[in-house]
Amino acid sequence: MSIQEIRRSVLVVAGVAALAAAGLFAGRVSADAFPHKGRGDFAPRMFARMSRFLELTDDQQAQIKAVLKAHAAEIEVQMAAKRTARQALRQAMLAQPVDEAAIRARAEEGGKVEADGAVLFARIRTEIDPILTPDQRTKVHTFASRSRRRDSAVQSFDRFIKSGS
Repeated sequence: MSIQEIRRSVLVVAGVAALAAAGLFAGRVSADAFPHKGRGDFAPRMFARMSRFLELTDDQQAQIKAVLKAHAAEIEVQMAAKRTARQALRQAMLAQPVDEAAIRARAEEGGKVEADGAVLFARIRTEIDPILTPDQRTKVHTFASRSRRRDSAVQSFDRFIKSGS
C-alpha cells in the first residue's frame, strides 16, 4: 500500500468521523439538549420534559400551569432569595482572610432559604398531586426518590481521591 493510499484512507476515515460528529452535534442541538445561557427558556423546557415523562394530557398541563401561575410571585421571590444566599456564601468562602464565622452565618442563612423553598415546593405539590393520575404520582415519587445521581457523584469523588493522579 502506497503512502498516497494510506493518506487517502486516513482522510476518508477522518471525514467520516467528522460527519458523524457533526451529525451527532446537530441531533443534540435539534433535540434542545444543550443549555442556552441567557435565553431564559429553562422552565418551559423542563416543564415540557416532565410533561412527556409523566405523559400529561393537555388539560393536566393547563391545570398545573394554573397552579404554578397562582404561586408565581412566591416562586420568583424564593428563586431570588436562593440565588442571593448562594452568592453570599460563595463570596464568604472566597474572602481572604478566611472568616469561619461569616461562612457559617451565610451557610445558615442559605439553609433557612432552602427550608423555605422546601416548604413552598411541598405546598405546591399538594395542589398538583390531585391533578395527576395514580400512575403519574407513582412516577413522580419514584423519580424524586432516586439517589443514583448523588451516589454516583460520591463514588466518582472517591475514585478521584484514591486514583493518586
